[in-house]
Amino acid sequence: MNEICVGVTGLKIMSSPQTGFGVARSLKNCGCKVVGIDETPLTPAICSSYFDNVYMIKSLYTENLEEFIEDIKKIKKETNLKVIIPCCDSEIYFFSKYRKNLEEIGIKMLVPSLKSLKMTSKLYLYNLKKYGLNIPKTIIVSEKNKLEDLTKELNFPIVCKGALKDSYIAKDKTDLLIYFDRINNMLHGGHGKVIFQEFIKGDFYCTTGVADSDNKLIRHMAMKKLGVDITGATWCGLTIENEVLKKISEKFVEITKWVGPFELEFIKDSDGKYWLFEINPRLPAYIYLATASSQNMPEAIAKLAVGEKIEKDFSYIKDLVFTRLAEEIIYPKKYLDYLNTNGKLLENVKIKND
Repeated sequence: MNEICVGVTGLKIMSSPQTGFGVARSLKNCGCKVVGIDETPLTPAICSSYFDNVYMIKSLYTENLEEFIEDIKKIKKETNLKVIIPCCDSEIYFFSKYRKNLEEIGIKMLVPSLKSLKMTSKLYLYNLKKYGLNIPKTIIVSEKNKLEDLTKELNFPIVCKGALKDSYIAKDKTDLLIYFDRINNMLHGGHGKVIFQEFIKGDFYCTTGVADSDNKLIRHMAMKKLGVDITGATWCGLTIENEVLKKISEKFVEITKWVGPFELEFIKDSDGKYWLFEINPRLPAYIYLATASSQNMPEAIAKLAVGEKIEKDFSYIKDLVFTRLAEEIIYPKKYLDYLNTNGKLLENVKIKND
């Protein structure tokens, strides 16, 4: 694997941490060269040992395809970049849409199709109920004056979600109005759709896995959430063995014709029923827990992306716990200046400056 140079996005840690650091850490474990790609220089990747190079490209944020292709060509020429693992929900659609454009310049990826992404998005998740999956009742609202009708369909508490991120629990009508405005204004400029979901009481579980290009699940790990923040992000979890969740994961891959990584989030109610309440089209931020338990999923993605065949393996160490740690990282301002000025920070620059 030390011959493969892999680009990793999703390098922000503010609020709910993105997945890039866990992916990069896993890739360094198997000897890959790792290139961090973000649209801002304000990322801890600037001084992390998990990244050999860090690039700042605005086209990743603007999604200007022509500029993005030129930026990636430049990175490829300087680093021999071969694979990109996108780690941010909103970017997955961009990379899926233009996968062939990137393949034409020699960049490989393992990402789901646009059809699969639409099937599993928060706006369409409830439709998967017809395949026998337990999905909480969901209502989509785009106008505030429709919230009164919503309360006739769903009982409090009600889960309020944005189409791409953020989740809050409304205990009454006042909360409902507050969270509708917060999600709609912050994520949609006041003119989007807000998702309201039936509240299921119980314990939180999740699975993460990787499906190959033949829509077969080849990597899988199940986890029980031990601690979450106010938005539902996992901050502490435990690896478990759970045959029910593994079968649901296999069924998910089959019915959606999934390709690439994913995370499924569940609530187990008092009757022992598992409710699938969210699907993330990427690896989770805690993915290094899987690597530590002998399931290096980023490595599997990189190998599959370049055409290697790997065998199905669902074995992993049980009863491992992770707890997220937040700390300040200190580095010279000249790193930030160099990245701002040149749009990139190479390992030899850091060594030379030190």
